[in-house]
Amino acid sequence: MDSKKGYDKASGTFQVLDNNVLMLVRPSSGEHTFYKVKDANSIVLTDSVGNEPEGENAKFYVLKSEKYTTYKNRG
Repeated sequence: MDSKKGYDKASGTFQVLDNNVLMLVRPSSGEHTFYKVKDANSIVLTDSVGNEPEGENAKFYVLKSEKYTTYKNRG
């Protein structure tokens, strides 16, 4: 993860599994990462069967979509 920017860039293919679980397969390493769709704007990192993290650090495993506004230079 790029700690300065606060994100991890991942590429691969997604497969949709049961119970709204997505599996990201990274071809370069063969690594499998699992996410559960929470709603239209967020997913949470899970284990392979969709169990979500618990406890005080659970909020750090939720990925949320953000909308960005682009402004034109009116210079």
